Amino acid sequence: MPPPRSELRFASFLSYVPRASGQLAAAKNFVVALKENRASAPTGETASVRVARRLRERDDVPFVETFLGGDRVLVPVPRSGLSRPGDLWPAFEIASGLHREGFGHSVLPCLKRVVPVRKAATSLSTHRPKARLHLDSLAVVAPLSLPGRVTLVDDVVTRGAQLFGAAWKLWTARPDLDVLAFAVVRTVSNADEFVGIADPRVGNITWHDEECRRRP
Repeated sequence: MPPPRSELRFASFLSYVPRASGQLAAAKNFVVALKENRASAPTGETASVRVARRLRERDDVPFVETFLGGDRVLVPVPRSGLSRPGDLWPAFEIASGLHREGFGHSVLPCLKRVVPVRKAATSLSTHRPKARLHLDSLAVVAPLSLPGRVTLVDDVVTRGAQLFGAAWKLWTARPDLDVLAFAVVRTVSNADEFVGIADPRVGNITWHDEECRRRP
């Protein structure tokens, strides 16, 4: 079964090079802090709150109103593993931080992982879960409560399979949904193309022949 749509628009605020070293490692270190939602000294501000505040302070980010405006409900993307009470859910923390800073209409954790999948960050590129596997490993909780405009929220986007699989699941439940995606960080494979940690972009994730491709 092909997805009802073959393209998903996404936006990202920051970027990093996964295999970076030296001066480029600062961006990688922040990604770790974001995934662990670490608090920084001396303010005690968590990484997710810091991202939301910095995004609010900037007036030159072109995608804010479209992707994170007051008409969009923020839906956090589940982790790769099954959730247990007390587990950290980075995407939920990010979505909640964004909402506290005035982004989005509300936060709706309506996606649930029912079958664990490999972590993309620690898998070889050939072993990373594809969009269809994400689709099959997710469930929609209370689909009738979904609003018309949804923005999926995640910490990092690489090829986009996880975001596309989550969107596919929502479209399966509600084909009429207007779904966009926002990832705090976008990976940059070629270090020569790395502009800086703050590098707001809008692009597309496309699905073709079971593969997802992200541009940029």
